[in-house]
Amino acid sequence: MKDYNANVKRVADLASEMIAASDKGHAECHDENCVSLFGLAKDCAYRIRSAAERESRIHDVKFGGRFVKQNQTAG
Repeated sequence: MKDYNANVKRVADLASEMIAASDKGHAECHDENCVSLFGLAKDCAYRIRSAAERESRIHDVKFGGRFVKQNQTAG
């Protein structure tokens, strides 16, 4: 995988981890400030992951790179 796609994939992976952490944190919250924090984190993570996937598609068109989404294999 080219460096530019490896970096984009890393950002997408981090965003996915952030979504999972937000889900777990939200389930364990004890006050509304905590709920707000994890809601904000989850919203930002979805936006970041979406932007990374969009950038990957641009790379695929411009540079012939491949971005492998989670739970998929390169082909």
